[in-house]
Amino acid sequence: MTPLAITTPAEATGAGLPYPEVGRGTHILDHDALLTGHAEPEWYKANIPFLEVPDREIQDVYYYRWSTYKRHLRYTDTATGHILTEFHNAPGYSAPLGGIVAAAGHHIYEGRWLRDRRPVDDYLRYWLRGHGAGPKPKTDFLNEDTDDWAHQYGFWAADAAYQRSLVTGDTELVKSLLPDLIRQYDKWGHQYDEKLGLYWSVPVWDAMEYTASSYESDPADPYHGGHGYRPTLNAYQYGDAKAIAAIARAQGDTATARRFERRAEELRTALHRWLWDPERQFFYHKARADLDPQQRLVSSREQIGFVPWMFGMADPGTEQAWSQLLDPQGFAAPYGPTTTERRSQWFMHDALRGCCRWNGPSWPFATSQTLTGMANLLNDRDQTVVDNDDYYQVLRGYARSQYKDGRPYVAEAHHPDEPRWIYDGRGHSEHYNHSTYNDLVISGLIGLRPQPGNRLVVNPLAPASWDHFALENVPYRGHNVTVLWDRDGTRYGQGAGLRLYVDGQRIASRPTLGELTAPMPASVPGDGTPAMANDAANPHGSGHPRPFASYTNGIDSVWDTVDGRIYYDDVPHSRWTNYRSPNAQDHLGLDFGVPTEVSDVRFHPYDDGGGVRAPAGYRLEHWDGAAWQEVPGQRRTPQRPAGNALNRITFPALTTTRLRLVFDNPQDAYVGVVELQAWSPSTDDARLTVTPGEQVTTVFTNTAATPATNVRVSLAVPPGWTARPHGPAGAARVRSGGELTVRWTVRPPAGVRPGGYPVRAFARYGSPGRPKRVSSTYEQFAVPLDLAAFPQVDVADAFDADTSASYTAYQPSGGEARPEIAVGDGRFAATGPGPYFALVAGPGPLPDGDAVSVLTAGSFAGHGRPEDSVFVGWVKDASTYVTAWYNHTRQVSGLNVSVNGDLLPLAGDAPLTLKPGDRFALVLTGTAITSYAETGGGWRELRTADLGDTLATAQARQGYRYGFGLRGSSGTIGVDAVEGRRR
Repeated sequence: MTPLAITTPAEATGAGLPYPEVGRGTHILDHDALLTGHAEPEWYKANIPFLEVPDREIQDVYYYRWSTYKRHLRYTDTATGHILTEFHNAPGYSAPLGGIVAAAGHHIYEGRWLRDRRPVDDYLRYWLRGHGAGPKPKTDFLNEDTDDWAHQYGFWAADAAYQRSLVTGDTELVKSLLPDLIRQYDKWGHQYDEKLGLYWSVPVWDAMEYTASSYESDPADPYHGGHGYRPTLNAYQYGDAKAIAAIARAQGDTATARRFERRAEELRTALHRWLWDPERQFFYHKARADLDPQQRLVSSREQIGFVPWMFGMADPGTEQAWSQLLDPQGFAAPYGPTTTERRSQWFMHDALRGCCRWNGPSWPFATSQTLTGMANLLNDRDQTVVDNDDYYQVLRGYARSQYKDGRPYVAEAHHPDEPRWIYDGRGHSEHYNHSTYNDLVISGLIGLRPQPGNRLVVNPLAPASWDHFALENVPYRGHNVTVLWDRDGTRYGQGAGLRLYVDGQRIASRPTLGELTAPMPASVPGDGTPAMANDAANPHGSGHPRPFASYTNGIDSVWDTVDGRIYYDDVPHSRWTNYRSPNAQDHLGLDFGVPTEVSDVRFHPYDDGGGVRAPAGYRLEHWDGAAWQEVPGQRRTPQRPAGNALNRITFPALTTTRLRLVFDNPQDAYVGVVELQAWSPSTDDARLTVTPGEQVTTVFTNTAATPATNVRVSLAVPPGWTARPHGPAGAARVRSGGELTVRWTVRPPAGVRPGGYPVRAFARYGSPGRPKRVSSTYEQFAVPLDLAAFPQVDVADAFDADTSASYTAYQPSGGEARPEIAVGDGRFAATGPGPYFALVAGPGPLPDGDAVSVLTAGSFAGHGRPEDSVFVGWVKDASTYVTAWYNHTRQVSGLNVSVNGDLLPLAGDAPLTLKPGDRFALVLTGTAITSYAETGGGWRELRTADLGDTLATAQARQGYRYGFGLRGSSGTIGVDAVEGRRR
């Protein structure tokens, strides 16, 4: 091992790469060797604590789980920044931009140990102030009991935010979020039972459908049912109340602190009174009175009974519950723990017949909670039921479960007794981000215990038999903390015993394993990461910024390069390549749509070691309004393009509407790019919003504690357009919390086609020598759709008579049945007792030139189940169609294009609510399709996509007809009219 050293900032930042600065610390472990096989090692060196333990499986899974966390860090847009995803591809029940709140607490606990604080900072704001806190339909599919995304599932928001602040030392963020945390807490009030003093919840909205408690208390509907009083939400609310009290007390708000301390104690008392069984020595689910008038505790112990210890909620004397964790008839399993005790009649009931039975399988989500609670118990209370070796054995079983084909891997659920994942959907569950692991290693096994105040506490739960372990350079309150255990001093050469270092200096030691406490230096604000915004990000897959390329391989998409997802494998597929291109060079570019200042371009090449490799070379060019010019003054890191790594080009700032990278193909291979970015300086001290309309309104909001001076706002519009402010577009001073509102008249050039066009605002303020900069997200200025611009009517049918003979209904593959179809009396209706799907080709062929297909909404099934949808566009047959879709359950719209059964990758949804009489349209102009909705008397653009050659020629269009579709989980869906027009 190398001797003790100091890590310099230059080493930490990878020779100028845009990662946080590591700073002073130790350099005892071989970081390069530990990162063997991990792409983009610079990210890990800058961000994670390094671990060495004598258990190879625990160690390998540790680095694997950081790679899993990294791949789920997703940059969304300049207003939201990063979120953490659960699945790579967001399912239909996700919040806007793809967040799912179920595991958000786990994400925050795990991410608190990263040096770069900005992603989790963004994520907290997303759930508490941003899209994640926004309104959600109250449907059974999305949780009919709650009306916002942050309450769709249980979430220990305040506890996670507070526990993270103990690691980062950033108390200002949690103090600023306190009103939001209180609002988050209070919004659970509609599920509070004053008689019992407990909150009720539903297993499925604990992320636990098909539980033993739901099978027992609501056998008619074990998926949706089982309403009752559960240890989960009540423990989350207890933890949040304690955290809110601590945050409030830290800022001198004793009244709020006392109020929430009282709430916490009342919940603790009620939990033990109603959910603890003194005879069976466990916390149980109690059914709600509408399911069981006697409100009895269920018969089965479930792993949720350990959740109260996660927040220090369980009273002394309840520790005997933990004997069940080790009991072969309880929760013990070689790949466990199990989610339901083995002696339960519901243990593994139907668990191998389909996904998501949380009645026996080993579930990382619950294992994380159990091990967090177990570490708290071992640290906070003297007891004889479980010990450090028990913690290690359960953690080791958890690590052993996280393998597949001999390599570290995590999916949704594991068989408790066999080395195999049982819920592991292809293109869905891979590298599933729904649990913690590294937090359990850092705060439990190695025992770095975050504390309020100025004490640094380490209490390892590692086995007494271990001769060594090391956790190096843990980011902790702006310092680097290293924990070493070397029984005889021969492993690391730093002396024998347990040793504790801060910023490379030893501050405490002891000869044996056990608790070690030392004074902690004051927190250092910030982490050295500059505030930046990615102007290229577009997770919606439409509008601007818009990627483009000279050639794209058939299974790839340019949109994948701006979707905010960075990982260097093919699970799931997310990249652009020019594979099989006939060209010696190809380009990949960004169309910002409006003049944008750029000075920092980054791209992440894909390299599979075979047919796709890092480019042999490249040029970075910008559009000067007339021609492509190479960007002057480039500084490249690394100098030669590197695959599966971040490549960065910085240069003196220039303003342009388009950029492109021109790649030279490597010998006998092609080029791929995972992500393309354009970063610019930004600030957290101000917010800038744009509201389009007849006049565009920009609002600059000063969120800093001091006034903003010399504020100047500009509105960027497409080339050839004009934007004129009404009054001054600047102010000498905007007070703290104040706003500067500017209204603009925007005029497009004559003859512009209908559609949405990008507008974006920028503001500079502060010192002229070093101004601060803030930008808005993109908004759409609508040039409205006018059907009169398509004067030739090809199809017009209000279904007043039975015209069914003019239509052909196709049944796309997918297992859904063909519905019963009825035509006449003013509607075309489809009905089915179960899932059905019909794509209907009408009487008129798709013409050459521009065309529009229009549907007038009639009735929807309204059952709240996944499919309650209509489609509009052009249909050729069951496997070839070009359509826009609207899902009434989810109230979103998107595009579906299938060619011979292959769906084009047109990701991204637009919010929409259609009512009877509203119209839904798909417009074809050139090679692009654009969907529109007419609601409230006006048309608005929804989604757009360029289809390339799909409908480019008369031959390609042959066989397509104006058409529509109806897809339901059951019930009846009706269409009032269809129309096809051209120009």
